[in-house]
Amino acid sequence: MTPRLRAILAAVSVAVVTLAIAATQAAPAGAATMKTLCNVPITMSDGTVLRANLWLPGTTGSYPTVLTVTGYNKDATNPTGSSCNGSGGLATADTSLTGKGYAVMLLDDRGTGASGGTWDSWGSRTQQDYEEVLDWIQAQPWSNGRVATTGASYMGITSLLVAEADARRVAEHKKRAVYAVWADVPMADAYRDVTFQGGAVDSGFIPLWLGLTSALSDIPPSTLTSDPIQSLTIYDQHLLNTFGFAGNKVIEATTGQSEAYDGPFYQLRSPVVHAASLRIPVVIQGGWYDLFQRGEPLLFTSLTHSPHKMLFMSPHYHITSGPGLPDPNAELEFFDHFLRGVKNNITKEPAVNLYPINGTAWIHPRTWPLPNTRYTNLYLSSDASGSSAVSEHDGSLVTARPKSAQSESEPLLPVSSPCSRITAQWTAGATAGTPCETDNRTFEATALTYTTKPLAKPVQLTGLIKANVWASLSGASDATLIAVLSQVSASGASSQITAGYLLASQRAVDVAKSTRTKSGLIIRPWHPYTQASQKPVPAGTPQEYQIEIYPTAIDLPAGARLRLTIATADTPSTFTPTPDLLNELGGQLTILNDPRHPSSVMLPVTQGSM
Repeated sequence: MTPRLRAILAAVSVAVVTLAIAATQAAPAGAATMKTLCNVPITMSDGTVLRANLWLPGTTGSYPTVLTVTGYNKDATNPTGSSCNGSGGLATADTSLTGKGYAVMLLDDRGTGASGGTWDSWGSRTQQDYEEVLDWIQAQPWSNGRVATTGASYMGITSLLVAEADARRVAEHKKRAVYAVWADVPMADAYRDVTFQGGAVDSGFIPLWLGLTSALSDIPPSTLTSDPIQSLTIYDQHLLNTFGFAGNKVIEATTGQSEAYDGPFYQLRSPVVHAASLRIPVVIQGGWYDLFQRGEPLLFTSLTHSPHKMLFMSPHYHITSGPGLPDPNAELEFFDHFLRGVKNNITKEPAVNLYPINGTAWIHPRTWPLPNTRYTNLYLSSDASGSSAVSEHDGSLVTARPKSAQSESEPLLPVSSPCSRITAQWTAGATAGTPCETDNRTFEATALTYTTKPLAKPVQLTGLIKANVWASLSGASDATLIAVLSQVSASGASSQITAGYLLASQRAVDVAKSTRTKSGLIIRPWHPYTQASQKPVPAGTPQEYQIEIYPTAIDLPAGARLRLTIATADTPSTFTPTPDLLNELGGQLTILNDPRHPSSVMLPVTQGSM
């Protein structure tokens, strides 16, 4: 910031009447009066001041706290900080909870909003902040020492990371602070769920997310009128960080540097790594078309020491809503029971709650993955399916293993048609509602398709999916593989159910970390995605590619068809790191279907049969 601009902003700020940090305002009609404190300072051990908006019940006493931590600027819709009503744009707080006996707190992460320091996307210093913020809450006279963390997306991720920070506090013999977590659409794995898809950059979402986080923090801090000098220092830090941390990470990832591989940077920021440390009740809400579709059920299964955990999954995107919860008051009942000791029926509610695609009601299986799953292979066949697919080759999906040698080829393309549900999903649902959302046919035109006959009876698929693709490459040493599972209607429209991704050079599988059935069948392959695991593909040599297709639940009606599409590009959702992309140009992929190389897709059949 130039000295002249700084002087102008300071002069303008001083000219504005200084606004009180603390103010009392009326709660919504019918609720008890609450006390509102805006931009409350919380000083960290390194001297950095974080800022929070705080709402307290109007009655004297000590209360449990419902905490939301955001990187999206708690005052984005109120940049002057003159008041705080809990609605901060993407970062919100349910202030009505004050009328039910809770303190409600909305905190700006380090380096965002009105908080000082530099943003590092949940780095070690930020996670240390979480421990110190919990210390601060427990030291306040209005706090009874019990905290619930909650929020959606970024705030769902911090809900888990704050709880894991508290687990570290407890291990250091401090008094437990976090007693419950309700996380909506959180990621599990910072590498596999959001930054990369199968080794290719998640170019549909990451630029949008980094741009959003930076833009919201590039709004001048809401303390500008009350503390202009300090606010200008904070603002300088925010602006510099826009071109520092965020910009550098994008460059490093797309050019194949260290950030293109899984490692300590991503593992530090992945809630799933320490999910087993949580010995408190946790709720995970997710969506079958969500950005974090892969990770939400994985988080649930990774909460191995949670005494009460619940999973809700339904068909919606990251920014859209699904059907209402089976119990619309479940979240309040959850907080009431585990923070205030209120006797209710929350502990009797089912642990697993799924609303299938095409479904009409919630289902409540006993566990996830479902115990009665019949993992069924459908094999790729070169024989025409008769489905009128418009693609590089219209093959079939059949129950019989191949008995003769078959194959089909497609070019390795740098781009594809963006008209698909993939685009809607990886832009968080921004393109939902267009014809492309439910018809992938232009995307399939440059790919290979394999389609079943019309189903004789209804079939339900619920769980983990894997494509075992045998293929060879010519003219290239790498390939981007996209496997898309779709439902095909009688009209021929191909509506994507779910998809998976794999960079061919990252085909290595760590069997020990893979998810298996009791019989040892791998149903979710674990690819290390490290520099050490990456191996060029030898030309003309058959290789097996175990592609993790993200979990789903769908009710397929009689008469529908299933289709597996194998594509080599996915625009704009993924971008192959530049060095790997150069290894693909001009090449060709040949899918093999023969007795020695039986390419297939493994489906989790829970009702009916294929």
